[in-house]
Amino acid sequence: MRIMKSTIRPIRSTIVWGLIGGLVYIPLCSALSLMVFWPLGFRLSLWILLAGYAVLLSRWASRPLRSMGLPLLLLLLSAGLIESATAFLLTAIVILGWIRSGICFQRKPLRKRLGMEVALGLGTVLLVFGAVPGVSPVWALGVWLFFLIQALYFVLFEYQSDSQTKIEVDPFEKAKMAAEKILSGGAFY
Repeated sequence: MRIMKSTIRPIRSTIVWGLIGGLVYIPLCSALSLMVFWPLGFRLSLWILLAGYAVLLSRWASRPLRSMGLPLLLLLLSAGLIESATAFLLTAIVILGWIRSGICFQRKPLRKRLGMEVALGLGTVLLVFGAVPGVSPVWALGVWLFFLIQALYFVLFEYQSDSQTKIEVDPFEKAKMAAEKILSGGAFY
C-alpha cells in the first residue's frame, strides 16, 4: 500500500461552506419568506444550509446519503412544528451534533464525542442567545460564524487523525513506479 495525502479538507471546506451560507442567507431567506410566512421561511433557510452541510459531512466520512435522511427529516418537521426560533435553533444544533458525531465520525469514544458536541453547542448557543432572527447582514454574519465554530470540531478532534489516507495502488502502477525509480538512478542509493 502506498500512503497518499488526503484531498479532503474539512476545516477549509467548512469555512468556505459558512462563507457561502452567509452570502446566500439573505437572498434565500427573503425568497422563502415571500413564498411562506415569515418564521417558516427563516427556519427553512437554515434547514437548507444545514442539509447541505450534512451532505458534505456524509461525503467526508464516506457514509451513504440515506444515513442523513432521518435527522434531516426530523429537522424539517421541527421547522414546521416548533414555533419558537430559539427552540428550533437548539434543535438544529442537537441534530447537527447527531449527524456529525453519531453518524459520520464515530472513531473516538462516545464520551469524547459528546463532550465536543456539548462544547461546540454551547459556543453556538452563545452566538444566538437573545438574538432576534431576521433577514439582515448581522444574521448572515452569524451563519458564517456558526460554521467557523463548527470547523473547530475538525481542528480539535477528527482532522488530526485523518491527515493521511491509505490507498491501494494498482500492481501495474507499482511496477511502473519501480521501473521509473530504477531508470532515474534512485534504486542505487
